[in-house]
Amino acid sequence: MKMKKTFIDTNNLSTISDCLHQLVNAEEAQLSIEEQLILSKSSSNWSAWRKKAENALRVIKGKRRIITSRLAVLRHEEKERNLQLHQQHNDFLVQALREIVTPSSFARCIRLAEEKVEETHANQC
Repeated sequence: MKMKKTFIDTNNLSTISDCLHQLVNAEEAQLSIEEQLILSKSSSNWSAWRKKAENALRVIKGKRRIITSRLAVLRHEEKERNLQLHQQHNDFLVQALREIVTPSSFARCIRLAEEKVEETHANQC
């Protein structure tokens, strides 16, 4: 029985896209090996092949864990970057509003925002 060679690269997982592509490769390879193991005959002629296939399956499962872990880290970093960008946007917006509206209007906006935060926090508890 001939297995299709699939290279799964866990050394160059620098983007979410890289992880997803390698995860697809790992999933396809795992499914292929599992299917071939199910279809293989259990005669002694196949025992060496079967051991190689089972070892390949263990290696692929390990690589999938590496890819999944790296993907989780990259997604977390992306989330943090997005939060920082959102905060920076809000800071610039507040700075621009402070220059445009009167100090009393700005103070009123601050008070309303604080009330909304308190209200939202109270509803979550």
